[in-house]
Amino acid sequence: MRVMVLALFLAAFISPASAVFWNAEVDNVTDGSYWGIHRQSDNISFNMSGMVEGEIAPIQVTPSGRVLVPSHLRYADVGTNDVFLKERTAALEGLYSSEEEIHLESTVSCIYMDVNKPNNSKIWTIEFGENWPVNLNATRSVDYVGQGINDRECIGNSLSGVSTEFLYNRELNRDRDVKLRLNQMNATVVATNDTIIETSFMPNSTLDYQLLSHSTGIADLKYWRIGTDRLVAGYGEERYDGTYNINRKILIRSDYPKEENETDWLSCCIGETPNGVTPGIWDSSSVFNCPCP
Repeated sequence: MRVMVLALFLAAFISPASAVFWNAEVDNVTDGSYWGIHRQSDNISFNMSGMVEGEIAPIQVTPSGRVLVPSHLRYADVGTNDVFLKERTAALEGLYSSEEEIHLESTVSCIYMDVNKPNNSKIWTIEFGENWPVNLNATRSVDYVGQGINDRECIGNSLSGVSTEFLYNRELNRDRDVKLRLNQMNATVVATNDTIIETSFMPNSTLDYQLLSHSTGIADLKYWRIGTDRLVAGYGEERYDGTYNINRKILIRSDYPKEENETDWLSCCIGETPNGVTPGIWDSSSVFNCPCP
């Protein structure tokens, strides 16, 4: 069995932020079973707010009367370390207004790897961990009346996510609020010299999504929840074709505390015990004659 970890640190040339990524692989050469992971993040502080209000209307671009067909296009792609927000908007002639705020904070620090194989055991346990927190808050409102608008977004945290698409809407009003939190990530691989037995991907993360909308076209709504094996553990999909008011709230949370099993060799004599020993009133007989096993 082969375990390989590669961490590479790069300095950004256009900003004071530093980009970091690491790769880890567990490759069993006996049966060819494989597990790998790639993580990338940055030291980032990003804040953006904006507002647009106006009429998407044709304009004359030449003296001869040539008219430019009007449209509005918007593209947004923000995120780091498996936390992301992607938005796409295309609108034809009509009245359009939008307002939004995006706040992103992320930091990077050390990562660790621990390989453990007890004596006389065939089981290898390989643990990886990082403490690279990410906070992403984003709000957006859209108000449109016109010939047609397509408005799409995909939001994810640690492979789980939410997707919302409004297509061919002549009227669209929507307010969206999302809060994404990634505190830390741990991963464990259990293997023998013959095969990989089990893998666990364990991020401590939260995806809190809220949507309030009025639409007059197609509305496609999806969500998916990823399990510790990085496969889809829960999935939902809805389609609305017509005029609808939709109020949607989704909370996806994962919490995997890393337990440390520690034994205090004097635990039976700390605090109130069967023989009445309390902290600060120790003598040699109390400690060495402690009745606890």
